[in-house]
Amino acid sequence: MFDNRNEPILPIPSDLYDEIGHLGDRVQALRADITRIRHRYAELAQSPKSLRVDELGRPIDPREAVILTHQALRVIDRDLETVENGLRYAHGPASRISLTDTAAEHRNQQLAAQHPPVHRTR
Repeated sequence: MFDNRNEPILPIPSDLYDEIGHLGDRVQALRADITRIRHRYAELAQSPKSLRVDELGRPIDPREAVILTHQALRVIDRDLETVENGLRYAHGPASRISLTDTAAEHRNQQLAAQHPPVHRTR
């Protein structure tokens, strides 16, 4: 058996594949939240006379502030769509990766060396 205490323990490719999927789920949830918030800002835009802005920074009309916020959220959503597409693309080749039998056995040996079995006595 190798002295493998200093070698890194390889991750399991299917676990990494699952992590990519979980990231995709989180991005989808984030996009849904952004869409919901954008709709709420669209509601505000329907009642511009009910809005005001503070006097900090450059002067800005309340309607303009709502429009700029809505546009920024739309840009963020497009960027997240790009991230989502990238994760979907990464999922394809990631699904094809696995450890060789030798590498999997070596990994198991490394894990066993880190956590030797407990021998119980009475």
